[in-house]
Amino acid sequence: MKTADIQELSNFLLDYAVMLMRSGANTERTVRNVTRICKSFGYETAIAIFQRNITMTISNPNDHSIRRTYVKQQMSPHLSLSIVNDLSALSWQSFDTDISLDELKEKYNEIVSNAHSNKYIVLVFASLAIAAFCELFGGDFHSMIIVFLSTIVAFALRLFLIKIKFDVRAMIIAVSFTASITAYYIGKYLINTNTLDVAVSTSVLFLIPGVHIINSVTDILDGHVITGMARGVSAMILVICIAIGLYATLAITRWAI
Repeated sequence: MKTADIQELSNFLLDYAVMLMRSGANTERTVRNVTRICKSFGYETAIAIFQRNITMTISNPNDHSIRRTYVKQQMSPHLSLSIVNDLSALSWQSFDTDISLDELKEKYNEIVSNAHSNKYIVLVFASLAIAAFCELFGGDFHSMIIVFLSTIVAFALRLFLIKIKFDVRAMIIAVSFTASITAYYIGKYLINTNTLDVAVSTSVLFLIPGVHIINSVTDILDGHVITGMARGVSAMILVICIAIGLYATLAITRWAI
């Protein structure tokens, strides 16, 4: 069986687990992937994942005096399902082949550095997707154009606020308000539509933390109750922030949907 220095393996697996959680993996997937890589190098692992940090113990099954226990803080979420998929495949590659730890780290760095899409491409396609949601919820063609334009403005603001490391809750309120009030004024004064209510309502849908809500449910069902409940609470806080931004638009414009 291939081997690796326990110190180097511990450092790598902590980074690996944190990146998986940051990218949107559920807790059970992260535990399975870390355990799979650890076994491929002849070690045992026990891992506890919480909302703010990860605790991991790696030990030699033949000599339990050889062990390492570390705690690493979680990173702020940056969803990338391609990273989740590629890192999961990397764990199987480690398990099924004799790839060394150095090669594993090299492939890990390559996945992490190359996985994120161009932000301008994401901006355009996210706007098109929300415009499609507008049509799905009964909006007319003009409403789709309104939602497309308002999403471009709000999503660009979101990217800027993320870049300057703005508080995530304040950012969601600001972006929700920007998206909804932009949609309202475009529909009121620039583009005539019979379904302005649908346009304003769907303009904030790109902010819905769908992955976090799904992961919250799956974590609870998989037995990671504390992490699942923490994720659920965090998701609900973000939903409330979206509602606050939308309500601010309705209050300022004195318009009731």
